[in-house]
Amino acid sequence: MKGCIALQRQWAVIGNAMALELKNKHGVEEFCGYITTRRAERFINSQKDVEYTALLLDEDLHNQYKQERLDIEYLKKLEAEYGIPNLWLYMTVDRTIMMNIPPKEYSISPAPPYTHEEMLRIMQVKFRNIIKFFEKEKPDFIIMPPMGSMGAMVLYGVAKKMGIKTFVMGFGRIKKFETFTEDFKTLTGVEEIFKKIRKENYKSPHFEKAKKFLEDFTKKPISYYQPPKNSVQNSIQKIKNAPISIFNSIKFILVSTVKYLRDPHRSDKTTENPWYALVNKLTLRIRSLRNLKRLYDEPKLGEDFAYFPLHLEPEISLDFLAPFFTNQLALISQIAKSLPSHFKLYVKEHQPMLNYRPTKYYKELKKIPSVRFINTATNSFDLIKNSKIIITITGTVGWEAALLKKPVITFGDIFFNSLSMVKKCKTIEDLPYIIKQQLENFKYDEKEAIDMISALFEDAINFDHTGLWEKGDYEQIKNDPDFPKFVSVLAKKLGLSHKG
Repeated sequence: MKGCIALQRQWAVIGNAMALELKNKHGVEEFCGYITTRRAERFINSQKDVEYTALLLDEDLHNQYKQERLDIEYLKKLEAEYGIPNLWLYMTVDRTIMMNIPPKEYSISPAPPYTHEEMLRIMQVKFRNIIKFFEKEKPDFIIMPPMGSMGAMVLYGVAKKMGIKTFVMGFGRIKKFETFTEDFKTLTGVEEIFKKIRKENYKSPHFEKAKKFLEDFTKKPISYYQPPKNSVQNSIQKIKNAPISIFNSIKFILVSTVKYLRDPHRSDKTTENPWYALVNKLTLRIRSLRNLKRLYDEPKLGEDFAYFPLHLEPEISLDFLAPFFTNQLALISQIAKSLPSHFKLYVKEHQPMLNYRPTKYYKELKKIPSVRFINTATNSFDLIKNSKIIITITGTVGWEAALLKKPVITFGDIFFNSLSMVKKCKTIEDLPYIIKQQLENFKYDEKEAIDMISALFEDAINFDHTGLWEKGDYEQIKNDPDFPKFVSVLAKKLGLSHKG
């Protein structure tokens, strides 16, 4: 059996460790790899644990677009074979190509760095080369982390079309539960078990554990997302820390500039220009000093309201899972008009986005008559418990609200849409009617909630993959006592046995 690993940036160390575990413990003989950055390529070339039959570097493919001749007929053939239903999603999911936002950054004023024709040529190059790569290498399966780039989307789309088993990291949004899914848009294993429980009278061995979890969560809910410690500072702390932060930023930028000027591949799309980064960092520092309290509205006891939490953006949760609902300001305006006329719409910012959105964004938000802009320090669970309805694009708050017996409406593809209690809005004109239905006819089904949690516990494993990813220490990942259990979840889905 042969596997292909999508070796994305820092995730390359995890991907390589997975390949080693699959080779040593589960008998996978060969691997090929798709690498996203030169830094990841340097790591793969330096390690001695896994010998890849072939490696394809996304940066090299991207740089070929300047010599690529636009072939409309070829694009039409690609669209007919790989379109969803057209090829736009392969482009719009890539924040670097669409908005000039490099990895790990969000940018201050995003704008496309390429013309439409250039985007099409980039896509042509990637489709042509990835198709050839798969035809030559013939992998039986591919492993991918959640990825929001054109190369990754093409890799995924071509693998699916060729019948190559595709497994993507998926998050259960309960504690640190993670699994592997065959579809970017949902958790396929969880859905299969959930359907089996609901339709085939199958009782999951995790039923009692799931029941206990729901009881505990209802009494004392704990958020899946935990902001980093000390991420919230008051204005005085920010001002005191500003000189040190600015000094460190300037020091970092000087070192980065030297490295950048010496880098023969500094024109790569994922290589960040240090001066561009400096402007971003300084702007973020300045924004961190502003006081938004004057814009915040206080929740009012007793009033009817819907709750909409703003999403991180750009992120795959919007760009891929809800590509037609990425303009959150416009969507909030539509939601406000779709609620009963006396309702308020409570909107709360996602903590990590506070310094990325300009003050003007929040002022535009507050122009919508029925909107209350709620302080980020307000407990989300208090808002959920006191709201009449929760409306989210694909946010975890929708899953948490469903477990807390609240009616939920989503706009994107997410695993908890499988709950009959949750309604997905596909067309904005339907939204007022879906809201009316959820407010007047909502029926909470506790058994259904327990069945979904049971399916998660059965398919996923409680493993802090994100923590290992952030550390990026290859030896630590290989020697983590829970790592073999994590890989065994994938091996089981591949039908592989364990070698002693």
